[in-house]
Amino acid sequence: MRLGAVSGPIGRLRMSGGGRSQLLIAPPDLRTADPTVAAEIYSGRFAFAGHVVEVSGRSPFDIGPPSEDWLRELHSFGWLRHLRAADTPLARSNARTLVEDWLLRHARVGGEVVWDSDVMARRALSLLAQSPLILHDASHDLYRDFVRSLLRHSSMLRSATGTSEPGLPRLNAAIAVALTGLSLSQQERLARSALDRVDAELTSQILPDGGHISRKPTALVDILIDLLPLRQALISRGLVPSETLMNAMDRMMPMLRFFRHSDGAFAHFNGAASSAGGLVATLVSYDETLGKPAASAAYSGYERVDADQSLLIVDAGGPPPIALSSEAHAGTLSFEFSCGMNRIIINCGAPAARHENLRRAARTTAAHSTATLAEQSSCRFSSPAANAQIVSGPRSVAAHRQSPGDGSTILHLSHDGYARRFGLVHERNLRLGNGGHLLEGMDRFTGQPSKGNLSFVTRFHLHHAVSVHATDQPTALDLRLPGDSVWRFEANCPVELEESVHLSDVFGSRSSYQLVLASGIDSDAPVKWRLTRRS
Repeated sequence: MRLGAVSGPIGRLRMSGGGRSQLLIAPPDLRTADPTVAAEIYSGRFAFAGHVVEVSGRSPFDIGPPSEDWLRELHSFGWLRHLRAADTPLARSNARTLVEDWLLRHARVGGEVVWDSDVMARRALSLLAQSPLILHDASHDLYRDFVRSLLRHSSMLRSATGTSEPGLPRLNAAIAVALTGLSLSQQERLARSALDRVDAELTSQILPDGGHISRKPTALVDILIDLLPLRQALISRGLVPSETLMNAMDRMMPMLRFFRHSDGAFAHFNGAASSAGGLVATLVSYDETLGKPAASAAYSGYERVDADQSLLIVDAGGPPPIALSSEAHAGTLSFEFSCGMNRIIINCGAPAARHENLRRAARTTAAHSTATLAEQSSCRFSSPAANAQIVSGPRSVAAHRQSPGDGSTILHLSHDGYARRFGLVHERNLRLGNGGHLLEGMDRFTGQPSKGNLSFVTRFHLHHAVSVHATDQPTALDLRLPGDSVWRFEANCPVELEESVHLSDVFGSRSSYQLVLASGIDSDAPVKWRLTRRS
């Protein structure tokens, strides 16, 4: 079984003077682990959030943190999984010592970051999952303090549910409390109330097509990585998962496939960036529905077109609710295109949270493969902050599919994100045909412009592995992919080659290119372009 009952030395331990609850099960941690990190931690090197701190024999909890992100990762204890992966007496002793040190220092609540609800939830989940590692050969006092701390976490998380950030933070807090109640004996009431809260959050956050209300594709990964252990904990305790939980998971699994390119990468929409492929593959292995992704995810606002080895994914929705928009992007009508294991046209993605300037730039329309009018984004943000909410954007987004009978699929798309400022609507047509060897499109702005001399730019950001080569025509460029496959990009206007960047919170930023087409609003002809496979 994937759930390991806490047996042997841990199960035989009894609490002394610390209440009656005992640890019954240890929910699994499905996140990927690297045992080499355990050696780094033992040597006193704590590498989090882009910073490496040498503790030089001191407690890491005494160190002045180089950043708030580093401090949050330290106190979330997600790094314990690396020590468990090492599976050595030294790693177990090191984990036990570090956790015991933390428990002694934080017997009382204090510190904004340490007791932030999101950090608390992550810490509780990590401590539960790694309890066999921590409590192996542990003393009665450590066992008692460990269980008491878990109960304190659950009590505080329950109190903070109504005041924590809406969306994923509230759902994570509810899952952490539910898993605590299921993992400890005599906490049935705690588990029941938390499971009701989980169901309520899933009902409000998971859309009918399986997407998340934030419209962030990787939110599904963040949720499922904790929901799967919760489902297993329920089964391990002889309980039946609720219909709400099971239905939500059954809807999310096909959407997980919806956003994946053939190389396993997620499409870069609304804050999603390159994710660890092994983690997504682990989640997909749990998919019991084996459902084929839908062509249209109307509730989530996305379209998907498959043709042989080619895949087109389009953002056909407006911004999410304001309260959930702090990571959303102004990328309506942007698309990503891949063929086989090669991604060709993408959006820039999103960097790690600490790169505030890059995150701010990545949320603009210009960082997406779509058209930008007057060098302004289709959405307006509440402030220049990297996590600013979207206060206005496209209200009416249309997406219509057409199958003309020749094996191709045409998407007729439009949005009014510029209508209130400039009186114009962006119209885009995309056609994938010829067995997936041809992608062609049209972009134009229609309506009565409120200003004169308006122009727009259509951008196509390329994956960093794509190399660009000149042709004998100013309106065409050749794109060479890994494996020597060549695609030609052609347009009815000159094609400019400019620098771009492929952002990732996993692999870092990598330089790339973008193809740029410029046109005036008063032009008689719309911008037309095509991408054709030549070899």
